[in-house]
Amino acid sequence: MNVKILNDVAVSPKLAAGERRSCASPMTCRLGNGDILCVYRRGREKHSRDGIFIVQRSMDGGRTWSDPITIHDAMNQSVPESVHAGAVCQAQDGTTLAMFTAVEARDPEAYIFSETGRHLEQNFFIARSSDNGRTWTTPRLHVLPNTPSLRYINSCPLALSNGDILVPLEVTTGANRQVVMTSHYSPSKGTFEPFAPCAEDPTGELSFGDPTMTRLRDGRVLMWLWAFVNATEVTVQAHACVSEDEGRTWTKPWPTEICCQRSTLLSLGERGVIVAANVRIPPEGIRLWGSRDSGKTWADPEAPLQMWDARKHRMIGEPLTVKREGTRDESDGKLWASLPGFTFGAPSLVLADERTMLLTYFAVTDGTEEVRACRFELASSV
Repeated sequence: MNVKILNDVAVSPKLAAGERRSCASPMTCRLGNGDILCVYRRGREKHSRDGIFIVQRSMDGGRTWSDPITIHDAMNQSVPESVHAGAVCQAQDGTTLAMFTAVEARDPEAYIFSETGRHLEQNFFIARSSDNGRTWTTPRLHVLPNTPSLRYINSCPLALSNGDILVPLEVTTGANRQVVMTSHYSPSKGTFEPFAPCAEDPTGELSFGDPTMTRLRDGRVLMWLWAFVNATEVTVQAHACVSEDEGRTWTKPWPTEICCQRSTLLSLGERGVIVAANVRIPPEGIRLWGSRDSGKTWADPEAPLQMWDARKHRMIGEPLTVKREGTRDESDGKLWASLPGFTFGAPSLVLADERTMLLTYFAVTDGTEEVRACRFELASSV
């Protein structure tokens, strides 16, 4: 598999000193009219308690981006509320939905993933747009049946043919384990069905998080998951599972051949799938793998393409030929504490057109996080 990098541009604008300058956790969606929306969180820092929810539009496949539009800013309320992360999708009827979680921000200095922060309830909101994301309704708080208080969305929901939306959540159980749950959301009714576990380790050894989904050409839904050992917080092979009934039931997650953290999937052709994922073993960066059998196996798992290279600080799109300098992720053993130090991540893949793929992500530039978009083509099939 080879790629041709077409361009790599900043999505989020440069902001003045004193403004919320950290732009991170992007998520993209291609609309029915061909436009691409990119939503992301903006705050003082990547995980600060002053987050607002932003959207930008591209009408030319990711080459250029509109000025930001604010979907939700509740920091000036009597009880301030900070956005954690969110996603965007378009339902079959053309309604665009922005889904996000937010928490009370009484203490702006409280780290989201501190022990205190992880006990605050994550409120779930949905804003709607009937004009392809140009204007938005006031976000409405939603009840998520059968979920614990600590839950958030950081991957794109999937529009279903019956009009529903398949929504994945990462939740923290009472035993402090990460589990992925899914549910169907009805845009017409504005309600969720009860959430059910999709990926949960019955032994309690592993946690699963950061789910990402793609629709395979045969109609099945493939999900990828970040997995780590609960006792040590050591990242292990990403796991995958499949649903044949629109996400109501799932196979047991199985380990893939690839060890990575947060990832994003994109189905191509009859059986082709690509996955882009964060890897924090030197050379650190975002890497790309391809599958020719609908994600059952992956070509050259030890020799992927290096897309974002954290040392060169740019997209390179070259085969990983450098011998790995280590076998352990630098965040192993201190997973939650290490997150503020991550200098890149949150990859999201969409088709920009029939031949071009768009990879959005965040990266630290001049000391602040910015959202970026890379257009590329596959020079050879997966």
